Amino acid sequence: MRGAHVQLRPIRDEDWSLFEKWGQDRDALWGPFQRFQIDHLPMLRQAYQQTALLTRESAFLLIETIVDPHVVGFVRYTLMRFPDADMPHPEIGCGITEVGARKQGLAKEAVGLLVGYLFAGYTSERISAVTDAENRPAQRLLEALGFRREGVLRRASFRDGKWCNMVIYGLLRDEWQPQADL
Repeated sequence: MRGAHVQLRPIRDEDWSLFEKWGQDRDALWGPFQRFQIDHLPMLRQAYQQTALLTRESAFLLIETIVDPHVVGFVRYTLMRFPDADMPHPEIGCGITEVGARKQGLAKEAVGLLVGYLFAGYTSERISAVTDAENRPAQRLLEALGFRREGVLRRASFRDGKWCNMVIYGLLRDEWQPQADL
């Protein structure tokens, strides 16, 4: 998937040094609104060795810039079987792991590419996203792409020694309007 400034691509063997680098910096791989769990990296690598982190049910893709190609982050999706196990829908997430690449519109473009791909390739009527209630940048990004705030999961995540609320966002197929600049 290719946009004006970024492309989404599968992980390659040579990308694992990036994951190790990101795993040493809380602000990179998981960001300030996520629990810092370096123990996820071995599980992620094992899953990569089995599936390349690219299946019909879920994917983890890297965000790579077009000009001067380098990886600046990731997008991911997982088909959620809740609330209807017979009609799962994609739940998405993203992160700009290179701090210097933030606030440049790259996440918006990357998530827009992912949403367009998911609506084109799946029959789902909705795509959802869940973010920390304090993560205003992620909320602004989702809202800019047409996602609507649907609710709050109270005390749903434990981070930094306290329980935190999570916000659920959703986008329906007929609400999706691809961005002209993607």
